Amino acid sequence: MENPDFKWLENDLETRLYIQHSITGIQLSFEAFLYQTKHHLNVQSSNKYFSFYLFRTGQIPSVACIHFTKNNTNFISPPRAPFGGIQCDEKCNANEINWFLRCINNWFLSQDNYAVMIKTAPSCYDDVKTNELLTSAYELAGYNVTDKFINYHIQISPSPFFENITAAEVRRLAKCKKSGFRAGLYYNPDVKIVFDFIEKSRAAKGYLMSMTFEQLDILINKFPGQCQIFVVTDEGTIIALTVTIVVCKKVLYNFLPADLPAYKSFSPMVYLTETVYNYCQKEEITILDLGISLDHDGIEKPDLLKFKKNLGGKKSLKVTFEKKLKPGH
Repeated sequence: MENPDFKWLENDLETRLYIQHSITGIQLSFEAFLYQTKHHLNVQSSNKYFSFYLFRTGQIPSVACIHFTKNNTNFISPPRAPFGGIQCDEKCNANEINWFLRCINNWFLSQDNYAVMIKTAPSCYDDVKTNELLTSAYELAGYNVTDKFINYHIQISPSPFFENITAAEVRRLAKCKKSGFRAGLYYNPDVKIVFDFIEKSRAAKGYLMSMTFEQLDILINKFPGQCQIFVVTDEGTIIALTVTIVVCKKVLYNFLPADLPAYKSFSPMVYLTETVYNYCQKEEITILDLGISLDHDGIEKPDLLKFKKNLGGKKSLKVTFEKKLKPGH
């Protein structure tokens, strides 16, 4: 294990800061979300990382961590991923996390920077106790909520998909199957085909792409075990697809869904979601994260929120915290 650039000690706790261009990784006492792993962090940004780890004295695995990069005069977690923030093991208590954040804030205050921004995971990713622990710690450390969006997820159960959706969506699902559409995994995907399909679908609705071709290519080819693509086809032609990400053993993130406007009356996205749901059942994944529902201006889309609810989606929250380090900025 490399020596840290800074460390803080108090009673039986230790916080370490590692400043690196390429994260080497530290042993953790919990399963890290994909976006917190060294492999994903090292493709998110080429800037220096400021990685903080919390240890209990005498114990090798870190019990909590958070990673930042510097964006102009601000620190942000994560640099480019759906979320960052503190991740900790289930045994962490308020005293430990509060002290961890105090160490982090004290170091930030010693730097010539103006603000710290933290995008947190949807609340469905952690249990209620952990959510309350982290939220209280951020607030106690002086962080304010700058964004709070509705996030929908489907709780995977042994029951079939159609039992959890509205009657209207059941009819659309039946219509797709009666029309002879096929749905399943897209093996050995052609990234250009995937990117062009999503881009055209979004353009038809007046939306821009949220990632470049190069970024999608890295995601699909560098993380083949975590990135799965599902499609619905009509006589071999793709009419709907979605890119999914295995964030951890229990969570699959439904990322970048898209369909052809010409098939709007069929709503093939319902059939696609059933296929992903069935995959989750098979792989013993318990949460299918449908994500937040924003337009290109960052405004929530009521119709999309309603659609996710109709698919059996449960509501949670995705919060961004910010702390001003210097007044007036």
